[in-house]
Amino acid sequence: MPTLITAARILKRETASTYRGRPLVIELHPGYLTLRQKGKRSQVKVDYAACLELGYKILDRAARAEKLKQKLERKKSKR
Repeated sequence: MPTLITAARILKRETASTYRGRPLVIELHPGYLTLRQKGKRSQVKVDYAACLELGYKILDRAARAEKLKQKLERKKSKR
């Protein structure tokens, strides 16, 4: 069973990903997540729904690119 994130239990982790040479730190809050570079004070708050929408947009873009690629291959093979 997944861990429920409450206001009293905010999850903070350092990731293996880096941005401009610094590791990223992520904090999971009940309604949003916070991203920042380790050692920096500036942070970005992102709503979970916005993350999900971005993920769907990336999947849609990849599917459209694949569909266009197949269409161009079919067109090329007809010649």
